[in-house]
Amino acid sequence: MNIEKLASWIAPLVFGVVLGLYWTFHGLYFTLYGTPDQQRDYPLEIILGLPLAAFCVAIHLLVRRLTNDNPLYIWIVEGVLIAPVFYFFLRSS
Repeated sequence: MNIEKLASWIAPLVFGVVLGLYWTFHGLYFTLYGTPDQQRDYPLEIILGLPLAAFCVAIHLLVRRLTNDNPLYIWIVEGVLIAPVFYFFLRSS
């Protein structure tokens, strides 16, 4: 596998997919094996994690298609999409 193919798959929105899957599995673990308080609170992570992962996959595949799998353009477009999220997150605290 060459470096361009790897760079086109490891892009900023893929980290959103990883975050969504982490939330899902983290919430599932504590829903199944946690204390009664955790079993009550952690299903929200499952509900929020799955749509986040699905949305990031869909947008990543759309960006890949629109940029003809060019890694530089993928990183630029996804960086522009992710930058406002980081900006407002850092500004909110």
